Amino acid sequence: MSAALRARVRRLRPARERGAAAVELIGTAAILAVVGSVCVQGLYITQVGPATEKAARDGARAASLGRDVRTAVDRQLPGWAPIESLTTGAAAVPSCGGDCVRVEVRVPIVIPGITTSSFTVARDAELPRD
Repeated sequence: MSAALRARVRRLRPARERGAAAVELIGTAAILAVVGSVCVQGLYITQVGPATEKAARDGARAASLGRDVRTAVDRQLPGWAPIESLTTGAAAVPSCGGDCVRVEVRVPIVIPGITTSSFTVARDAELPRD
């Protein structure tokens, strides 16, 4: 672009509007990042609840069969959802009349591996004894 053409373009555009597109791009990118993070967090929350419930059921089933509860629970949980606590027996469910398991899982915060103990999902299961 020649110098004369650049000078003409500058005259057509007011000085106060220079850089406005860059600022708008940054604002739009920030909004999209926040919306994307909320969507990812929603996916984690919707996935970890059913997975924790299934893990608790499988843990109770393993306890009733005399198998390792921790292994049964670990098999059902996704790798990005670490176990906060695993409780069996009457400590899991106070009114337990069979084989009971309570599983509490940490939910990742936007990025797998980043968790906190205050953001968890807990489920329990009981298999009655015959």
